[in-house]
Amino acid sequence: MKTLTIVLLLGLTLFPMLGCDDDEKSNNVNNVNNVNNVNNVNNVNNTNNNTDPCVGVTCSGHGLCGTTDGATPVCDCDEGYVNAGTGGLECIEPSDDCTGVTCSGHGACNVQPDGPVCVCEAGYVPSSRLGLDCVPTAEVCVGGAINYDYNYDGTPDTWFDPIATECEMFELINRIRASHDDEGSPECHKPLMWNVEWSAHGRNHSIQMRQQGGLFHDDFPYGQNCAYGCGPECEMDMYMNGQGEDHCPPLSHHCNIMSCNFSQVGVGYDDTWNTQNFL
Repeated sequence: MKTLTIVLLLGLTLFPMLGCDDDEKSNNVNNVNNVNNVNNVNNVNNTNNNTDPCVGVTCSGHGLCGTTDGATPVCDCDEGYVNAGTGGLECIEPSDDCTGVTCSGHGACNVQPDGPVCVCEAGYVPSSRLGLDCVPTAEVCVGGAINYDYNYDGTPDTWFDPIATECEMFELINRIRASHDDEGSPECHKPLMWNVEWSAHGRNHSIQMRQQGGLFHDDFPYGQNCAYGCGPECEMDMYMNGQGEDHCPPLSHHCNIMSCNFSQVGVGYDDTWNTQNFL
């Protein structure tokens, strides 16, 4: 059986829907990928040390390229222009329509009440809250330093790396926000940014729910959705379209995902047990 539940700012808990099964990924494959990722990053960094990262970056002729860490190029756009394009390497005029918004060639621009936003294709997400570009998800859904026991083994961890289902769910949240028809309701469509700390908390919470065999709410910032029983697409469909999942402002899983009050999200998975933390 697949079940959904939610907790929001007012502490409301709901229990709708039924469900399906999903397979767990191989730990051996994940371990191999982790080693390869370290090697690839080291090789790229060694190469970048000998080159100017701004070579070839024109900022569309409306800004100057600089670096944030000595290695990552970023455009400082002229007054009257905003960052867009792959990783913020284009400068375009802000607009209420999709003029000049290419979504980096990996999505389609959609005009929403709160402005244009890119609906990115699978494997891509916007790089910023502007939502005007589509970059590889692996560049945004990344690991980071934490101080929290994410795997619920009693020992505080210092680093958290997301797994494939967590990044897939993160993608889906932003694709749904960008493409959803709010039918005039007070919902927002700009993307939520990845929060590694609250993803670690979400993984811990999902492990606890699986071990206890049921959904409950605990350890969340401002909003939390929980589900189990199938994969990310199936669970997102229930969150958005299940019984009682109305447009904002009524409290619902749907409204957590589409709320204008949140700017970040953490996603944690254990098997099919899913936690979304909103802040």
